[in-house]
Amino acid sequence: MVGATPKEGKVGNVLLRNLINYGFKGKIYPVNPKYSEILGIRAYSTVSSIPSVPDVVVIAVPAKAVPSVLREAESKGVKLAVVITAGFREAGNEEAEKALEGVIKKGEMRVVGPNSAGISVTDIRLHASIEVMPNEGNVGLAMQSGAMGGVVISRLRSLASGVSFFISIGNAADVSVEDAFQYALSDERTQAMMAYVEWVKNGRNFVNAGKELSKKKPLCILKGGRGESSSRAIKSHTGGLAGSFEVFRAAALKAGAYLADDVDDLVEVCEVLRRLGNREVSRVIIVSNSGGLAIVTASQIEDSGIQLPTIPNKLRSKIVAKAGKNYSGINPIDFGGDSFINQVIEALTIEGIENYFDVGILVYVPTAAEKPSSMAEAIKNLSQEFRLPVIAYFDGEGALEVAKEVSKEIPVVTTSKNIGKALKALRFRHAFLKHIGN
Repeated sequence: MVGATPKEGKVGNVLLRNLINYGFKGKIYPVNPKYSEILGIRAYSTVSSIPSVPDVVVIAVPAKAVPSVLREAESKGVKLAVVITAGFREAGNEEAEKALEGVIKKGEMRVVGPNSAGISVTDIRLHASIEVMPNEGNVGLAMQSGAMGGVVISRLRSLASGVSFFISIGNAADVSVEDAFQYALSDERTQAMMAYVEWVKNGRNFVNAGKELSKKKPLCILKGGRGESSSRAIKSHTGGLAGSFEVFRAAALKAGAYLADDVDDLVEVCEVLRRLGNREVSRVIIVSNSGGLAIVTASQIEDSGIQLPTIPNKLRSKIVAKAGKNYSGINPIDFGGDSFINQVIEALTIEGIENYFDVGILVYVPTAAEKPSSMAEAIKNLSQEFRLPVIAYFDGEGALEVAKEVSKEIPVVTTSKNIGKALKALRFRHAFLKHIGN
């Protein structure tokens, strides 16, 4: 950690504390010639004076000093450097970026950044980043905005999910989004990939790397910069130039990626894709305790081009008998506001329902009569009996708390619109994989 410091509030202090507090399983070497010890760890004056060869060098020193630190790290035998330092092309300092790129081109060491918020590899408890500490999980993150990475990490935590790795791409002087795709493909713990992309270095490489990843794992992308003003803002954020959004959209679709509209869409739809896997989706059943909310959700599903067939008569009596309660409607079906969640989801356990429907949607408004933990427990107890994959949508007072608990058992989205998007994404991915297979 080059630029480590005991001074609170400094980036070098935040990085070192995060490395320590996240519980990194390897050795940590603070580097700063002003100190012999930082935060209780022996410090070194230079990278060269470290007694062993580090796997990673994290750099948080002034921009003009970065090239010399990189050269020293490479001479030491380091394979990866992460440049946290900003003040390069994104700040109009083209000369500093060219000097950094010159060092990169001459060596074999890979470089993340500059203007990066760091990296995380959760299974070895490495969090060399200024962003919030992630829960360990199965989602890979590549972000051309460190803070956006922090937002996604937080959203995943709210859905009882977590991160396998996180890389803040920054200005991408060397390591690119495509490199992150390749890493995700080879990483066994990564089940799905989310990326925030503002610009792409090489369109052909982006499509090819994305397609290879999409064949094996869901790839979900949020594009920053769609209109004129937002595209101009990219120049001062990461120093890149955004091209046409329509061209990017076409590239993402060709790569088999899901292109999200916002952060919640990115996270929630990708979680559905990760957890439900590759499946055909054309027929959906909605069960609910709120007729109104279920109808709104049904409209979103129909807008996505997916059918809501009526409940066959032979199933109606079975559902009533299993739930111990009558319902209204033919799909969506409404058990009423006086029902409990275990009664509503009993409908999804009926033998034979899988012959008529591909996915079940639980639309539920929590009431004061049920605690979030009891709702999650009811779903946990019955989920093994579900005859269909199930996606849940909760709304109203306490919905977010319920969603966090229930998402431990089944995927959850937080808006009716995202239900429609998730189902459409499942359908697209199934068609993409079928086409690739042919």
